[in-house]
Amino acid sequence: MKKLLILIVLVGVSCQTPYGSVSTTDQKSQMIKELFKNVSEENIDYLKELFSEEMEFVDAKGNELNKEGFIAGVENIFDLFEDIQFEEADADAEGSEIETTVYSNGIVWTNIWNTFSATGKYTGQKVRFPFHISYQWKGNKILKEVQFFDLSTFENEMHAKQSALRTAEDLVFNLELQIRKGVSKATLDSFLDRIGKYIRKNEPMTSPYGYFKSEKSRLVTLIERYPSSAAALQHVVDFENGPFFDEFNSIFEFKRVEIIGNPSAEFRKKADGYGADYRPLVGGWIK
Repeated sequence: MKKLLILIVLVGVSCQTPYGSVSTTDQKSQMIKELFKNVSEENIDYLKELFSEEMEFVDAKGNELNKEGFIAGVENIFDLFEDIQFEEADADAEGSEIETTVYSNGIVWTNIWNTFSATGKYTGQKVRFPFHISYQWKGNKILKEVQFFDLSTFENEMHAKQSALRTAEDLVFNLELQIRKGVSKATLDSFLDRIGKYIRKNEPMTSPYGYFKSEKSRLVTLIERYPSSAAALQHVVDFENGPFFDEFNSIFEFKRVEIIGNPSAEFRKKADGYGADYRPLVGGWIK
């Protein structure tokens, strides 16, 4: 009975002393509301003032930026989109909202969940997606921003910009390979299974990476894509010094090597050794 009374007292105390208090009408919530108003107006000055010089930024992929990089990123969004809009946050908890939590240890976070709407300047597409962002405060300055949403809308528009300006860094390998005489289907299948698993595990920037065999001949097309010349060059270096180089050459003979995109001079030096045929971007896009 005594233990039960102690438990009841502890539960009663914990219910009366919450770890943090939440508000939707406080000053900091209003400051975040003003922040997004200024973003929709493409006014960068308010953000420069609101964010601390010590700020840290982390996006949904774990990329980190300081204030300078963060401000540059927001300015890039202004270059990518027009007619940027957000939904009204009216503190009714029925849709988009902004709320601030003051924890008992003094740490303060403001959270917003809302919807980003805009029109891409390079794709011409109207976009709309939900997002959630958390802001940690130091006084009346934002010390940290953490984003929790899919970044693909921004990435797609950036790729469209790069294609329009002919500055896209992506490279695609289109390799035509001849299966050497005497190589059996079982040998080929075993090799492709092993090298495919190896590349997927050890080269996260190699995607896609696919072998396509002709139904009428012993020709195979290998398609590879890399986000930059540096990533593509690293793949070639790793391949030449890796566990599959000799086996690859015992199974395949290079018939044609096409490099699609705008490779760096350093990458060209390496690819020239394979007799590469370069196909720079002259229209459209590759991602």
